[in-house]
Amino acid sequence: MQSARWACSLVACCLTAAACARGTATGGGPDDGALGVADSGLQPADASNPIDVDGAPANVDATAPLDAALDSAAIASDAGDGAAASDGALPTTCAAPRAFDEGASYERELFVATSGDDANDGSSTRPLRSIRAASDRATAGTRVVVRAGSYQNVSLNGVKGEALRPIAFVAEGEVFIEGATGVGWAMSSPSYVVIQGFTIQNAPITGLSIDDGGNIGTPAHHVVLRNLTVRNTGTGGNNDCIRLSGVDDFWLLGSKVSNCNRGEALDLVGCHRGVVSKNQFRDTQQGGVKAAGGSSDTLIHANLFENVPGRAVSAGGSTPAEQFRPSDAAHEALRIRVVANLFLRTGTDNSSGTTIAYVGCDGCVFAHNTVVEPRRVIARILQENTAARLVPARNGLFVDNLLLIDTWQLSGSVSVGAGTLPESFVFGSNLWFAVDQTSYTGPVLDGGIPQETGSLVQVSPQLVDRVNGNYRPLSTSPANGAARPLDFALPPDFDGRCYTSPATLGAFAAP
Repeated sequence: MQSARWACSLVACCLTAAACARGTATGGGPDDGALGVADSGLQPADASNPIDVDGAPANVDATAPLDAALDSAAIASDAGDGAAASDGALPTTCAAPRAFDEGASYERELFVATSGDDANDGSSTRPLRSIRAASDRATAGTRVVVRAGSYQNVSLNGVKGEALRPIAFVAEGEVFIEGATGVGWAMSSPSYVVIQGFTIQNAPITGLSIDDGGNIGTPAHHVVLRNLTVRNTGTGGNNDCIRLSGVDDFWLLGSKVSNCNRGEALDLVGCHRGVVSKNQFRDTQQGGVKAAGGSSDTLIHANLFENVPGRAVSAGGSTPAEQFRPSDAAHEALRIRVVANLFLRTGTDNSSGTTIAYVGCDGCVFAHNTVVEPRRVIARILQENTAARLVPARNGLFVDNLLLIDTWQLSGSVSVGAGTLPESFVFGSNLWFAVDQTSYTGPVLDGGIPQETGSLVQVSPQLVDRVNGNYRPLSTSPANGAARPLDFALPPDFDGRCYTSPATLGAFAAP
């Protein structure tokens, strides 16, 4: 049995060969009805309408020990004060990396209003007219409060706060940034900056763009994007809703992103140490989240991906050499971790559609996700950038997921491209349930991918109300306790609850 191992960091993981050594369980209940494809929202947890109760939990050994310790310097307990663990021990409670601005203080406020004047002093009674004017006056520890109304394109350069005294731009009420020309909100070379609560819309190119100003050696850093709505971007070509280039230590939290014209909902180019959590990526025209160009150590966690026709998540890509950060990166993507997300009807595009694409990525993980009605193929292993210095797609992990599929909508399970190392990937300990055929025998893994171990095939998942969109497991679900252990502390599930040990398959922890 092959052993897969990755050096551990914020989002790296490794898996022991012992944890892989399990047989495939088969059997389970009959088809219990079609998926609720018209339902576009996840229903609240409610066990009053159970279905799929005919299956029995399988006897799956998920007790194999971890074989390495997590370097948890960037992961703080959700019950603590944000202090990092220092002894290399695995955290005992689940936690997502906390945004740097939690606990920050602001000693000064500046106000912006559509009725203001940039000659004013920026006080509550004499507000400024433009966000740019407030940015020019802001110093570390300044909170810029933007009052309700519509504002046109924002372009800021060199906004720099401090670790405990950031500069924050905060919407008060409904604040719309209308992208009359170019980019809706553009920011170059920021550090310790927060953007919160705005609706950025109708930009002809990109909705929100943050970059390092072209200075690859001095990345933008410590940027929090919280509770934003970014929508209706691009009038043609590859136009993203949000694009980050050369940004380190970033957070995109609790935001809604939709209708991005032929680009990505979130495009990360040469970005490192990021957290993308609790967002909704819906009804895009092409892709969802892409991390490429040397991007690394990014957690994509507890997001909803719905009706994303292209690659819902692309770990890697094909990036022009001049856009790589660092310029000599040996990978398109490294240690991208996709955990506890809900994917609904993703991958309809004929040419590239999929739920997860490993594209020149090294040690990327897709684990504890719930995937509902995927289209085309569920995963792609590709090498689109053939530059000599780049490692092939390798060491990928696809484990502990719960997948509900209509087989007639799939042309295959996994697509493997040339120049990759499929033999280094691990697929296993997933629950596969086809709603359209009781004789389903599981995914076909070819192209050199090792066959799955520890998976449950055509075993009824016993969910609360799958037909009406509640994909949480009942207490009797065979998904409970069926996960193989990973050597990083799992972040919270989709609902913010901690997984037990052994963990439940999919995005939702056991009730």
